[in-house]
Amino acid sequence: MRRVLKLSVAYLRYYKKQTFSLFLGVLLSAALLSGVGSLLYSGKQQNIEKVRQEYGDWHYYFQSDAKEAESLLEKKKGDGYEIEESGTITIRKAMEEPYKIMLVHGDDSYLHMMNRKLLQGSYPKAANEVAMDAYVLRNLGIPEEIGSEVILDGERFLLSGILSESVEGTEDYMQVFVHESVDYGQNGVFFYFKFKENRPLYKQLVAFCKEFNIEKESIRRNNELDDYFKGTAPSAFWNVLKVSITEEGTGIPYLYAYYNEGGQLTNKIILIALGVFGVFILYSLFQVSVRKRMSQYSIMQTLGMAEGYTFGSLLGELLLIFAAGFPLGCLLGNSVAALLYGKIGQVFVGVQNKGFRHIGGKQDLASISAANIGESGRFYVDEKLIWYSLLFFVAVLVVMSFHLVRKMRSYSWGQMIRKESGKRKKNRKIYCLHRENLSDILTKKFMFGKISSFFGILFSLSIGGIIFLGATYVTENTKIHNELTFKADDGLGSDIQVFEVSDDLGDMIPGYMAEEIRKIPGVEAVNTMNYMLGEIPLYDGKLVWTSYFAETDPSDDLEPDSLLMEKYHGMATIEGDDDYKLKVNIYGYDDEMLLELSDYLLEGNIDPDAMRKGDTVIFKTIMGGQGTYDGIDIKTGDFITLKTPKNTEVPAEVLRFQEEDSFYTEQKFEVTALASRPLAKTDTFIGDNGESMVDIIMTKEQMEKYFGVTGYHNMGITLKEGADGEAVSSEIRKLTQSVPKCMVKDYTQAIETENAFIEQKMLFFYGVALVLLGISILHIINSMQYLVVARKHEFGILRAMGITDGGFRRMLFKEGIRYGIYANLLMLALYFPVQKILYYVMVHVYLYLHPKAGVSVIPVIGMLFLNIIICILAMEWAGRNILEDDIIEELNGGDRIS
Repeated sequence: MRRVLKLSVAYLRYYKKQTFSLFLGVLLSAALLSGVGSLLYSGKQQNIEKVRQEYGDWHYYFQSDAKEAESLLEKKKGDGYEIEESGTITIRKAMEEPYKIMLVHGDDSYLHMMNRKLLQGSYPKAANEVAMDAYVLRNLGIPEEIGSEVILDGERFLLSGILSESVEGTEDYMQVFVHESVDYGQNGVFFYFKFKENRPLYKQLVAFCKEFNIEKESIRRNNELDDYFKGTAPSAFWNVLKVSITEEGTGIPYLYAYYNEGGQLTNKIILIALGVFGVFILYSLFQVSVRKRMSQYSIMQTLGMAEGYTFGSLLGELLLIFAAGFPLGCLLGNSVAALLYGKIGQVFVGVQNKGFRHIGGKQDLASISAANIGESGRFYVDEKLIWYSLLFFVAVLVVMSFHLVRKMRSYSWGQMIRKESGKRKKNRKIYCLHRENLSDILTKKFMFGKISSFFGILFSLSIGGIIFLGATYVTENTKIHNELTFKADDGLGSDIQVFEVSDDLGDMIPGYMAEEIRKIPGVEAVNTMNYMLGEIPLYDGKLVWTSYFAETDPSDDLEPDSLLMEKYHGMATIEGDDDYKLKVNIYGYDDEMLLELSDYLLEGNIDPDAMRKGDTVIFKTIMGGQGTYDGIDIKTGDFITLKTPKNTEVPAEVLRFQEEDSFYTEQKFEVTALASRPLAKTDTFIGDNGESMVDIIMTKEQMEKYFGVTGYHNMGITLKEGADGEAVSSEIRKLTQSVPKCMVKDYTQAIETENAFIEQKMLFFYGVALVLLGISILHIINSMQYLVVARKHEFGILRAMGITDGGFRRMLFKEGIRYGIYANLLMLALYFPVQKILYYVMVHVYLYLHPKAGVSVIPVIGMLFLNIIICILAMEWAGRNILEDDIIEELNGGDRIS
């Protein structure tokens, strides 16, 4: 063992350049894998904390009563579960005017789980005291001062405390906290609880329900937080697979989404890919070193050295280099990652936009503080990943050594001494007869002498370019997707939004208000949106995805929304075989907003003047789970019949579209364009999540012409550069104070933070792509060295025959160009299928909005030139080493250990 180790050390010391290359490969591979792994792990931990801040630090809740809640609070631990924290909120009264307001009392644990921190004053200590957050105070027009008078439903209270704003999903009703002695006789108690997170949550929930005889169906969960701790009922793999095969619109994306809770499957795929890339690099580097010593191993085997000693020698070399490079790589990777995370850590924190299962749960990114989005938080080293990587790479080194030893068996001892392939046939054809340029002939001979080796080298040269172009392609489309969702799905298209929270069509912001707001100093522009609720018929199979809406497929497990059924008779109604009617949102946009909608165009074109002249509309269709838009058979040029209430002053029952015809009017419109998303939207009627809703979008003049709608349901205000958003919001609030159900939201901080998020995310992606390219360049240089070293004997013959140093370099220069060109051709041939796969994944798995089908020309051209330059420089650099060697040694075929 000692002799084998001494032999390994001797090889490492003698072949210093190969040793350093391999050391650098181990160092960079370990640094990249551990660094990116720790970044993703830190992002996961920070994401969990972000979710706790945004959605509350609780797992489940259900409606209870005071007596049951008291007994639940007492028993924290049982057979199979352990509750870390639990609390209750009691609804004392619910009001609809001037906004939807609930008078509630929450205990300390509830307030803690909901991140309701006391910013000023105290929690109510008497029946005439209340506490609320600044958002509620501003929209009720109450001064943010302790002791201010608060009048609610005719009762007078005093403001005793100001709380931090509510978590996501609780904005449907404004919460006003009262003293526990306040009682109006109708109390609804809700029990919230959080399990210990060291065990799967769902298993604890089952045990909890069994302990207290509670129906699991009555319990609601915090989706965003529970996804990280196995909070859902597990399904058998075969059931999930069956759904992905049999159900339309599912497939691979369904499988991926099911097993990608918390984004962990994506992270694992990224790390596996980096690990495979590292193995590829290490193998390519090490086989060059082994190839240089093939003759020496042959001599030692001739003298009696067994294969086991050869294996031990190779493995010893690898382990010695690995022992030095892996810890340093992990240290380097995590140090750089920690520094990077401190600067742009929010890149690794995913944006949550699903909410929890709560009727009317409206996402409000403006309520998320800058600290929650903009700060990276603590950096975590993923120690588990480091240990797994250590075991993985050691196993790979063992397999690699074993593979190289077995590979030597295909060579005879004489061939190993001459470094020839065991399967190579001798070719005695004379190439120099009647030829003038012998160097060109020899270059082609060397390159195409063994086709398998030739394509193996080309693949090695092209893989780095494929990875870089693929990373660039994904990065470019990620930027496009982020910008599009930024305005549409996240609702951050305007600095300040003024909107109605009423579900009464008659409640609108007066038209003159837009002109008044435009006069406020600091306001750059005001975009407006009108609204009307409508219904369209989809007959003769035009609704293709019938299972998309719960009301149209009784056999589906999806239950119709009870609130939507009560208020609007559901989203869809069945009229006959393949005949349906569908509720739609009707939006009226101004010209500027209509033109911005072009970024979300699926088909057709958008021309506001032509829409007014020809009475055409834009049809915003539904998107499936695979990122497709084939659920409704409506194309440009088709006509739709739009049924609406006759005016905005109709009873609420009319919005169910079940009353007599005299309450409604019908208009026929031609579809001029299909869109994937709306911009300004509302969720106070049938809702609009941008994916599963149908919207009809027209000009504001058409809204007035056909529906008599002149007021606005939403206004987006864009500020001048440097304007004070808070000051402008206050001025707008003063103007709109008299408008019923009108609210003002300042999004300036959220937009600034999200813009920084997108910019830093792009910088990170490009940075990783460049690191991968750097490792690939190291690999290319080493591969070129392999080409030269493998023909050292032939080069020695050429030098002995009198080829000049300049002629030798020209020959290598030409060979470098040829390899660069061939590598580029192979790179392009392989990249385009890879790009199509990436495009499919982005569209159908990650549901990217309008990704580009091709990568930009500049990165492709740059990569083509870079490949050629690297091949030329690598060949010339390797050739310089040949010129420095002794001709006799080259003719003898090799290297000696002195």
